[in-house]
Amino acid sequence: MALATLTRSIQDEIGGQLDRFGANILVLPQSNTLSLDYGGVAVSGVAFDLHQLTNEDTDRIHQIPYKGRLSAVAPKILSFVDVNGQKVILAGVDFKNELKLHRWWHIEGAAPNDDSDVLVGFEAAKALGLITPDGGKAAAGQASGVSHHANTSEDQFQLSVDQVSIAGSEHHVSGVIHPSGGPEDKMIFGRLVHVQQLSKRVGQIDAIEVSALCKDCPIDDIVAQIREKLPHAKVSAIQQAVKARMEMVQRLSRFSTVVSIVVLLIAMLMVLTSMTGSVVERTREFGVLRAIGFRKVHIIHGLILEVLAISAFGGLIGWMLGIGGSWIAMPYFTEVTSAPEIRPAVLVIAVITSIAVSVAASLYPVARASHMDPADAVRSI
Repeated sequence: MALATLTRSIQDEIGGQLDRFGANILVLPQSNTLSLDYGGVAVSGVAFDLHQLTNEDTDRIHQIPYKGRLSAVAPKILSFVDVNGQKVILAGVDFKNELKLHRWWHIEGAAPNDDSDVLVGFEAAKALGLITPDGGKAAAGQASGVSHHANTSEDQFQLSVDQVSIAGSEHHVSGVIHPSGGPEDKMIFGRLVHVQQLSKRVGQIDAIEVSALCKDCPIDDIVAQIREKLPHAKVSAIQQAVKARMEMVQRLSRFSTVVSIVVLLIAMLMVLTSMTGSVVERTREFGVLRAIGFRKVHIIHGLILEVLAISAFGGLIGWMLGIGGSWIAMPYFTEVTSAPEIRPAVLVIAVITSIAVSVAASLYPVARASHMDPADAVRSI
């Protein structure tokens, strides 16, 4: 019981954590693209019938029936800007949701708090000359005898220039994102409304990333509800993230099932051993009962009733101990601190399983007791 409760809590915990890392639904503007060629030479395609996303579309996503399953809704707008003579991608984001979506970001400095603050990716900061190697950390590492790999120096830098000119306006660099290997390494991030104004696209959005908590994985239902709210947008589930989450949870579920079966087999073996010993100890009792007229069926009925009563009581005690044990052990394995949920259905299953295991393990000892010869039993008195 404790193992089942603990495993279910760990499954929910792992599923929730995986859902919170990264987006699993992507919303893009709906458009049609036409590929063109001229005289056999391919030219750039033409996009037409483009439906632009807006800030109101983000609000509509929060109105779906499954809005409680949405962990983060992160709108963003992208534009190319000139920074110190170099072309860089500037992304306008809602930092509250963006940082919730990208929990693996390690920021040197702080997240932006003002319209003039920006967050710069590592490669972009290095190309713009905003960072320099941190001599203090490097010296400390060498003094401690730690061997540095080629990429270790990328984690040891400091912000040397905290001002950049973006589209002719001075901005304060509040932090630099440590290298992550993603597209953010080459980007600059600013507040959504400010970047919309800077790029003269007030109210417009290029993409919305959604992180949905898909416990029991109703990801298709959430996608369908967003499509209903945004018929002009292209809504799709990022299957890689969804499949990875489901595969992880299913493997944990299979492992817990195998462990539970092993525990049940051990329990059956213990019941079989106990019942066999009990039958041997009660040989005289069964012999006397057979000698005074009890039939085999009476012996079987009596023993089965004993097994049913003891196993039902044992199932109830096991359920109570399991709930208490899982409550004590849960903080060591998960971040859940609340008491386990009491489910009457689980109590019924625990009692029925206890009865079934005990009866199955008692069949051989009961059959042996019913076939006992009264003469042998009387001789042993």
